[in-house]
Amino acid sequence: MDSPSPESIFLEDFGQKVDLTRRIREVLLNYPEGTTVLKELIQNADDAGATKVCLCLDRRNHGTESLLSDKLGQWQGPALLAYNDAVFSEEDFVSISRIGGSGKHGQAWKTGRFGVGFNSVYHLTDLPSFVSGKYVVLFDPQGVYLPNVSASNPGKRIEYVSSSAISLYKDQFFPYCAFGCDMKSPFHGTLFRFPLRSADQAASSKLSKQGYLEDDISSMLVQLYEEGVFSLLFLKSVLSIEMYEWDVGMSEPRKTYSCSVNAVNSDTIWHRQALLRLSKLTDSNDSTVDTFSLEFLSEAVNDSHPQKRTDRFYIVQRLSSPSSRIGAFAAKASKDFDVHLLPWASVAVCISDNSSKVM
Repeated sequence: MDSPSPESIFLEDFGQKVDLTRRIREVLLNYPEGTTVLKELIQNADDAGATKVCLCLDRRNHGTESLLSDKLGQWQGPALLAYNDAVFSEEDFVSISRIGGSGKHGQAWKTGRFGVGFNSVYHLTDLPSFVSGKYVVLFDPQGVYLPNVSASNPGKRIEYVSSSAISLYKDQFFPYCAFGCDMKSPFHGTLFRFPLRSADQAASSKLSKQGYLEDDISSMLVQLYEEGVFSLLFLKSVLSIEMYEWDVGMSEPRKTYSCSVNAVNSDTIWHRQALLRLSKLTDSNDSTVDTFSLEFLSEAVNDSHPQKRTDRFYIVQRLSSPSSRIGAFAAKASKDFDVHLLPWASVAVCISDNSSKVM
C-alpha cells in the first residue's frame, strides 16, 4: 500500500515563533533610557560612514486626513527626528530588520552592538520609521497601526520615488520633509522619525509603559550636548553632532547646540580611521600604536548670548589587524565563548586645561 503524500494530509502550521514584543521588552531592560538612545543612533550613523548627525525635537502636529491607516493619526504629533548624511545600503535594510543580530558581527571597527542597540528607540515610541534613498520604512511590531501587518510581517517598506504613495498619502509623508528631504527625489541621507509615545498610548502598549513628553526629549538633548565631546571622541567618521528644536509655526528647525571636531584636515581623518584601515588587512600581523590630538568645539546657540568652548584631547590607540595574534585571539574568544572582544584599545587625556581628565 502506497504511503499517503504530504498533500493528502492536513498539515497544521505549528512552527516555533518569536514573540517580537517580548523580545523588544527584553532589549529595553538592557538599554537604559535617556541619552543611551541618542548615542546608539550616533554610533549607527558612524558605522554607516556618516560625517554629520542632526537630532531634532519636532514639536509640531501634522495632518491626519491622508494616512495609510486611520489608526496612524495618533502618531502625527511631536517626534524626535534623527538625520545623518549616509544612505542605507540593501545590506543595511536587511540588518535593521533583524532584532537579534546584524552584519556588524565580526567587524571590529563597528561600534554598534550588533544591531540590537537600535531597538532602544522603543523606549520612546511604538512606531519608528525612516526614509533613506528611495524608500520609506515603517515598523509596527505590535501589528496594530499599519495596514495589512501581522506577527510575521510587522512593518512596511515603500518605494516612494516612482510610486503614487506620496500623492495619495500627503499627510503621512509630510513629516519627513526635513534636512534636505523633499519626498520627491531619492534622499541622499537617512532621516529617522520617532513619534513620542503619550501616556495614553503607553497604557495600552505591549512594548513599554513609559510615556515621553517633549520636555523629556529637550532635556535629553541638553544632556547630550554636555556629553557631546565624549560622544565624538572615539568615533571614526562623524565629525559633528547638531541639536535642533522645531516649534509650531516655524518653517524650519532652529539649531540649539552643536559639538564638532574643530579644524578638520586630512591628518585628522587619517588617524580617526586607522582601525578601519587595519581591519581590512588580511595578510598582516601588524600591531601598532597610534597617537594624535583632537580639538573639539562646543556651541550653545539657544539664546541671545551664544557660548563657545574648545577642548583638546591627546588620544592613544593600540591597533591589531585581524590576522595578528591579538586579533586572532579576540576573534576566537568572541566565537567560542559568546563574548565580544575587540583587538584595539583607546585612551584619551584632556589637555586643554590645568586639571587633566582621563577618559
